[in-house]
Amino acid sequence: MIALDSKILSAAATRRRTRVRRTAATIGVTATALILAACGSSSSGSQAASGGSSAGSSAHSDYLACLMISSTGIADRSFNQSAWAAMTEAQTKLGIKVKYLAQSGSTDYSTLGAEFVQGGCNMIIGVGFNTQTAIDALAPANPSIKFALIDSTLTTKSANAVSLTYQTDQAGFLGGYLAAGLSKSGTVGVYGNEAIPPVELYMTGYVYGVEHYNAVHHTSVKVVGWDPVGKTGQFVGSFTDVNKGKLITEAEIQQGADVIFPVAGPIDEGTATAIQAAGGPAAGYYMLWVDSDGCVSNPDACDVIVSTVQKNIQTSLYTVIDKTVTGAFPSGSYVGTLANDGVGLAPYHSLAGDVPAALQAEITQLTKDLISGKVKVAAS
Repeated sequence: MIALDSKILSAAATRRRTRVRRTAATIGVTATALILAACGSSSSGSQAASGGSSAGSSAHSDYLACLMISSTGIADRSFNQSAWAAMTEAQTKLGIKVKYLAQSGSTDYSTLGAEFVQGGCNMIIGVGFNTQTAIDALAPANPSIKFALIDSTLTTKSANAVSLTYQTDQAGFLGGYLAAGLSKSGTVGVYGNEAIPPVELYMTGYVYGVEHYNAVHHTSVKVVGWDPVGKTGQFVGSFTDVNKGKLITEAEIQQGADVIFPVAGPIDEGTATAIQAAGGPAAGYYMLWVDSDGCVSNPDACDVIVSTVQKNIQTSLYTVIDKTVTGAFPSGSYVGTLANDGVGLAPYHSLAGDVPAALQAEITQLTKDLISGKVKVAAS
């Protein structure tokens, strides 16, 4: 595994802020099938939504970085939005050009990737495990182009490709500790969108964080929604069904949970609605958002979001783009951790007063202990 060097990661830490295998290189794409269009535009039917923008002239003004995202769109308040924020940050600070295409209908990621190759992209980035097959095929076939895969690991090792993965069990551990410390009922909840490894990693860390709180405080806070040993739990079975997320939250509230962590991207909105309907913090109900700071991406729900268990995609992707543009492409793997600001807890924002000072101090120290290795993310 090849990691980003510590100096670059340290500098990046100041910017906190998804299978049928197909050989994409052989797919023929007609010029009229997809168009790399201006930012905010979209196509219809089976074609892909697309967007793009460019900065003024600079030393890197001819460099084009291209992003493949899921059909949930660029404003999904989750991975896509965070990745696009990194792209636009790179546009502003590095002077590069950036574009994106979203999967839609029958247009798959291999087709999007082939279009990007044809369109002259210098760097192609895929968001989520669903883009892995396309990048695995495209990278070795196009050695002059740099490739990055977010939140999954490439199986084909290429000198021009990097996988960005995240140790979200560390951040989930902090989230579980916070939830247990905030709970008045002695029960907290969690659920996921799909039963896939990146989602389960978050959930497992959360459960172990609750267990660690119990061990430290000699309490018996329980978790509904996930058993990390039996790997059974509550899942929406979708990446977009906000209403089902709301129904799951309501069911966990009925089971006694007063702090709930949905590992569900934009479906988190359903949990926010249910928590607000239950009376929110005034009635003792809170939620943890996931991935991107919920108070920033969804301010209408900030009144019930005590914190966000973050996967800092913007920070890490910007770092990779920066290194790539300046000729130091970090092939291999980047692993986001608490130590390099790749994962973490977001600020408590308006609910900081609801989190006891002693609990805040414990979480600050726990973060240090996880970084140093004094505390391990494991069953207590």
